Amino acid sequence: MRIRLQLPAVLVMLGAVALGERAPAAPEHPRLLFDRAELETIRANARQPALAPVAARVIARAKALLTAPPLLVSTTGRGEPDPPGHLKGLEAARRLQGRTATYAMAFLLSGDRRYREAAVAELDHAIADWPIWLDTAHQPPYDLMTGELALTFGLAYDWLFDALSPEERARLRDGVERRALKGYLESATREKPPFWFDAHHNWNPVCNGGATVLALALGDDSALSSKVLGLAAPAMAAYWDHLGADGAWDEGTGYWTYGHRYGFMAADALRRAGRPEGADYLGRPGARTTGYFPIIFNPGRKLSASFGDSPSRVADPLLYFLAREYRNPDFAWFQDRTEARPLTREGWPDDALTLVWRDVVERPATRAAPRIPATAGFSSIGWAMLAPAQPDPPFFLAFKNGSLAANHSHLDLNHVSVGVGDTMLLPDLGSRSYPADYFTSKRYAYYEISTAGHNTVLVGGRGQVPGRAGALRGPFEGGNYMAFAGVADNAYEAPTPRARRHVVFVDRRYYVLLDEIAAAEPVPIELRFHTYGAVSASGSGGWTVSENGIALDVVPADRKIVDGRVEAATGWIRPVNVLRLATRESSGRFALATAILPRLAADKARPPVSQKVRGDTLVVSVGSDRLLFGAGGEGYVLREVSLGSRTRDAR
Repeated sequence: MRIRLQLPAVLVMLGAVALGERAPAAPEHPRLLFDRAELETIRANARQPALAPVAARVIARAKALLTAPPLLVSTTGRGEPDPPGHLKGLEAARRLQGRTATYAMAFLLSGDRRYREAAVAELDHAIADWPIWLDTAHQPPYDLMTGELALTFGLAYDWLFDALSPEERARLRDGVERRALKGYLESATREKPPFWFDAHHNWNPVCNGGATVLALALGDDSALSSKVLGLAAPAMAAYWDHLGADGAWDEGTGYWTYGHRYGFMAADALRRAGRPEGADYLGRPGARTTGYFPIIFNPGRKLSASFGDSPSRVADPLLYFLAREYRNPDFAWFQDRTEARPLTREGWPDDALTLVWRDVVERPATRAAPRIPATAGFSSIGWAMLAPAQPDPPFFLAFKNGSLAANHSHLDLNHVSVGVGDTMLLPDLGSRSYPADYFTSKRYAYYEISTAGHNTVLVGGRGQVPGRAGALRGPFEGGNYMAFAGVADNAYEAPTPRARRHVVFVDRRYYVLLDEIAAAEPVPIELRFHTYGAVSASGSGGWTVSENGIALDVVPADRKIVDGRVEAATGWIRPVNVLRLATRESSGRFALATAILPRLAADKARPPVSQKVRGDTLVVSVGSDRLLFGAGGEGYVLREVSLGSRTRDAR
């Protein structure tokens, strides 16, 4: 990995794991995610202490769902109100997934035919009564909703096959061919297929992967299966090719979950069917390491330090699949700490899939502390995390660069988020529920998408340009620091040949940002920091951000360069404060260091922070510590960090 994970042993271990080639499955069911022998193992594991509570939740959830109201699907557009009791198409599809998989697993565990009958009734209702199988925000004849439904019907057909009558199988097969597979083939065989067919983002595995799972489930029972597989299985290569060797995902942790669910399930099913694509996708270096990406950017037990439209925290049994597949207990350790979803909340069948994927064989390393790097840089997407320790860091800083062309990306190059304990003191705002125009040209007018809505730099009062590319350089390591540099050159609306942010983590105690701007003409420049907490001026010449009894100081090194003020940000859906550090006058050249000092609210000690230019060297002082940046043709470069009399040269 480019993560500089301090994980060489882990990577060697992962690289040495040989993916066993499974013989093609016999034409029997179940066969997608487990076979008959493995089903007996699932049943046995469900009686073991580690998984008995999960099995009990499956039964309890299935029993509660027996009296749930029917799923009624709305045909209103995105952002428009739904009739009472109705759900948007995607939400209905996701609830159907949870219901049918839960019913099916409950039946496989208990033999109680009420659950079999309830699953069939839900599937019949979706085929016969749902007015749409395509979300109203998307283009026909096949989309995310159809792909999700395809996977749902594929799993149900496979898991319940032996308990279905020939008439039920035929009815389900004919219905899902009509409402899903024919639409897939119509889309995929056009002269110009839809964008999702060979996209590198989440639409690809959801649409192609859902169709793949359904086609593998139906097999020779459907004349459409081979045609669908011939298109869908190889089309997923574009998604897997986008997954770098470091396992990072530029759509963020929320869409990591969504896309990878479908990608890995389809790949496993393909391999079990003896198709070469499955072993190919699962054997990618990025597939082996991708479980570390959400773990690193979801520090502790509650927070997410991800970026983009869906920075939600990962809590998915997919991590159990990754742990089993790549023999890495770190992934299972993370998911084991996830709280169970309440029985009253519908959606993805977490408990059912936990029973499928969770390995209950206890190994000595299973409960050992996971080998998570404290500082990690993902060069494939330009993200970095800097913490003094992992897991459960006392504080951390997440750094965002990369490409503004990434799917679901915001205009947020060189943005930082800072958390202390379980509180995000300088957060990424994330996104609101998607309005109708959220993915049009109007998207960039939303505050949380704009550069102004991030903890980064505005140049000339304007933000960054969609589609521009940034880059992450580093890590640069010394005996008492770790540093990265974000490059956002020529990424702004205002011509800006150089826009750099250095992030230096000093002695695992605090951070120093050095922002360097070279604009084509004199313009105002502004640093912005958002918080849901309180912001107050401090006697040290900086500001204190406090919330939940904890705090950090934000201290610019030269108050002659910037004025600071705090105001309520407008345009966001929640009250949020923004600390604005703006230049006193327009300038074509700008270099300002800012210290980010996490501390306890009761700790009143704040070291003085200053900067001074000496020849071609910028000296930044934080208390008795010194950071020396040398000027060159490529701008400033970190040369040295000294702690009192102890000095380590930059490497």
